[in-house]
Amino acid sequence: MKELTITTLEELYAVFSNYGDGYLYRGQNNHYTKNGHVNIPTSFSRQGCVPPQMLQWSHYARSVIRAFGGPCNYHDVELEFSQAILQHYGWRSFYVDLTKSSHVACWFAANVYKEQRCIHMCEDLAERSIKLVLNEAEFIPKEGIAHIYIIDTLVLQSMNIKVHDLTVLAGEEGILRYSAQQACLAGPLKDVLPAQSVVVHLTVPCDILKKHHESGGYDAVKKLFPDRKDDFLYNALLQIPWKQFGTETIVPIYRRGLDLPEYDVVYRKRLSESHVLYTETWIANTRGNTAFEAVPFYKMPELSYFCNSDEIMDLSKIEEILFDYGSFVIELDCIVHIPENQGRYEFEKGVYVRKLDETLVSVEGLYVLHPGHTLHKVGTLQGWIYDSSTSPWTRVGHKDECPCNNELRHVLQFSLLNRLNEALTEQKVRTADSLNYIHKDLDK
Repeated sequence: MKELTITTLEELYAVFSNYGDGYLYRGQNNHYTKNGHVNIPTSFSRQGCVPPQMLQWSHYARSVIRAFGGPCNYHDVELEFSQAILQHYGWRSFYVDLTKSSHVACWFAANVYKEQRCIHMCEDLAERSIKLVLNEAEFIPKEGIAHIYIIDTLVLQSMNIKVHDLTVLAGEEGILRYSAQQACLAGPLKDVLPAQSVVVHLTVPCDILKKHHESGGYDAVKKLFPDRKDDFLYNALLQIPWKQFGTETIVPIYRRGLDLPEYDVVYRKRLSESHVLYTETWIANTRGNTAFEAVPFYKMPELSYFCNSDEIMDLSKIEEILFDYGSFVIELDCIVHIPENQGRYEFEKGVYVRKLDETLVSVEGLYVLHPGHTLHKVGTLQGWIYDSSTSPWTRVGHKDECPCNNELRHVLQFSLLNRLNEALTEQKVRTADSLNYIHKDLDK
């Protein structure tokens, strides 16, 4: 690896002119080494993995790809596509972020990332005082020196490390964050970017870096982090409902359901119905004099939804419930945002499962209408029909099945049956009374 100290803009241009096709760039505020070699780790390696949050992020990453990227199988979304969203919108990945642009690399080297929790005192639709907790992010110009790395893609390829060009994922409307940053991902990696792939390390004064990135048009945060009205993926992730944090405070506190950094925070004194503020509510506890009055409910944690699969597994425990009751409900302790439903305030809350005859079973979505802070309506949506006499169950065409083209909703609804069957088999469900059953994780 060449070590070069740059003292003029002309010297920087001269170096970059020698590295065109086949090379990528990375800018950092500081230079890190390990055992004498440059150390560029993945974000997972730096920050570790939090499985429940990882599953939630992964679900929403894949669901927005499916919603906005055209028809595709959620479970077949290529890893780098979902990791691109995780990496660029606020979570962690098994990849190292690189760029095709020397201007972008210089911008990231010359600007320091900062984030802080901020609290907005607001009013909901009922003029009730509430607090919103946000993760406000910004970049502050760095002083002194910073660092640029030039990476040889042929070295990565020789080590069977793929480089994924994210600019090919650009949307037709607006501009996505990873497109604005001309981003590429190297990986997946177990730990760090191989040191031998870094062919040049530049130490550069920040004022020179600033001149270079501004000459490329990168003169504001918005140029690399488009705001929510221009970046539809960012906006879709911001639509996920807020969730109340704790219940012991006089003024309710809400956090985003998906905790992502925001670069374009705007304070609003009075919130609209588009700010969905969810306080844990159990339909199971308020179902008197409804169609669900005599139906058993199984309360399950939200992880049951995000830890999903498109496999149809053993459902012997589910079959026992249907034999005893003919129908039942799996209810989640959250409401789940469906990207295709933007502006409709309709959210998933679980599934309603019922026998149609001796062999056919309908798996229907349990939904709520929830504008603002109020749960307005509870109901079921048409589902898919399955033949329970086969092992595993098989989906059958039926005149009463849901006609929508959102296959994903139904696949994930069915996956909840797998999760409940597993929980019952592993004795993770306790009996509250004859019609109420609770997953033990909800007692923690």
